[in-house]
Amino acid sequence: MHLPFLPSKPLLKILPRPAWWQIRPGLVGAGLGLPILGAMILLPLWRTQPPLTPPPQISQNYLNLDTLGAAAAPRPFNYSPQQIPTPFLGKSPTTASPSPFFHSQDLLSARPAPTTASNLTAPPSTPVATQPVPRKTATLAPIEPPKALNPVPPSRSQSPEVRVAVVDKQGQVRIGVSANVQITDDRGQILGTLPANQAVTLQAGGQGLTGWEKPLPTSIWLNPGGQGLVYVDGHWYRGKMRIINLNGTITAINQLELEQYVVAVVGAEVYPSWPLHTLKAQAIAARSYALAQMFRPASRYFDLGNTQRWQVYRGIKDEWNTTQAAVQNTRGIVLTHSGRVMVSMYAATDDIVRDVFGGRGMSQTGAYELGKKGYSYLQILGNYYPGASLSQIQ
Repeated sequence: MHLPFLPSKPLLKILPRPAWWQIRPGLVGAGLGLPILGAMILLPLWRTQPPLTPPPQISQNYLNLDTLGAAAAPRPFNYSPQQIPTPFLGKSPTTASPSPFFHSQDLLSARPAPTTASNLTAPPSTPVATQPVPRKTATLAPIEPPKALNPVPPSRSQSPEVRVAVVDKQGQVRIGVSANVQITDDRGQILGTLPANQAVTLQAGGQGLTGWEKPLPTSIWLNPGGQGLVYVDGHWYRGKMRIINLNGTITAINQLELEQYVVAVVGAEVYPSWPLHTLKAQAIAARSYALAQMFRPASRYFDLGNTQRWQVYRGIKDEWNTTQAAVQNTRGIVLTHSGRVMVSMYAATDDIVRDVFGGRGMSQTGAYELGKKGYSYLQILGNYYPGASLSQIQ
């Protein structure tokens, strides 16, 4: 299937490129457009210790609307990467997650305006510690220093918005907001106000949504503005939230700036304690994958999901000082070939990359080892995506 890539105004600023890229993933291109040829396996590296210190506005005890607990004041941000412990890497084998399934439905013709930033008003909930999940260590063969990609400065352009399905086809959804928010329909008409820190359970009923003080239409929007947050089924999210009754089930779609999304994805996919250049490489790979999905959305309502099938995304709980730095330092930079955004494959270990991708794609633990050895993110990306170039979103 031929896919649209660039609007009339160029989206990417393309730099000179090396020779043809030999990796298998499909490229989403301008004009000609090429189909996606390879499956994307997204296997997060599960934490083996409780989450570490988050950014300033996200305390360890934010409001959980399921329990209607009292909000605690955010703690000041005074943490450094040195306070983050080294991640545990076990020796048992891992298994690959299912490959993504791409649909070919239409993009929405228009999207609401981007959200601006402000301060967080509701602190986050206490993370639950999980049992260690052993991971297989990287098995990098001795290599010459990787050839680095040509550097690209961070973009200063407005970040585009990505639409992420955080709930898909459920019978009900529990929602809330960190500050009083007006509920609107798709035309922007105000339907009422949802009070701060008050949980509401919405169900799919008839042709609309039920569970609030009055029936709601099939599709509603919650837009807290700034850095206000929306709560959905145990997680707090930045940006706007759309709740839709689709054929008798509920889908919740978080629409937010791509850069805000990538901050949380990096924290969910790898350890925030890893070397900064490893985090930068992960940020560029995650941003490239998301942008490719924005040109080939999963449905007319959202671009991609929030699970291993796509990229793991759980809202602000996975935002850290280190992941914020990695995203800011690579803002708007994506992997391309001949002006086309790469569907940048990556997986947890070298074994998965070898067995599933034929050795083509980024090993996250391999990138960690290269980062520990002092390689830059340009060398890490050059090692795993030979023939690629870096470009700016314009």
